Amino acid sequence: MNFNKIYIIDFRILITWLLPTFLRGVIHIEWLDTLCNPIKEVYESFLKYRSRVNYKLSHNSQVCYLQAALNDTFDAQQRRIRIRNGIFLQALYVYTDQEQRPVYLGSEFIYTDEDLISGSSDFVLRIPSELKPIGAIALEGLENDIKALTNEYKLASKTYNIQWIE
Repeated sequence: MNFNKIYIIDFRILITWLLPTFLRGVIHIEWLDTLCNPIKEVYESFLKYRSRVNYKLSHNSQVCYLQAALNDTFDAQQRRIRIRNGIFLQALYVYTDQEQRPVYLGSEFIYTDEDLISGSSDFVLRIPSELKPIGAIALEGLENDIKALTNEYKLASKTYNIQWIE
């Protein structure tokens, strides 16, 4: 069901309809229309707020919606921001003689606990370097804005990294 039409109010017509017929002169209508200006401003701010809330409600943590929200905000023309799966480091365990398990390493890497915790993320935000500002303060501000928007939509348990691509 489409509820967009119930919020459309033409105050000029409403004033005319609510006035008794003997008071429907041009001066009365203009005067009441002027008195309704504060209500019109509140009405306009309500419509803007409703639009923002409907936009937020139509997006969620799914990759397509999160990517669309990021592109709408930061790269509306070319829509080059992409979300990719994260990089997960697999832990390699070296067993002792008492455990009686194979100790073959081959060409595997041995990661520390910190590497395993900080090196993995659930997804990566790939942002084109053309969107990257020149100054360090502007870059930090843009990254904070990107993080704030991403944190608003992502699931609480998910982690991510920002990657600037060429």
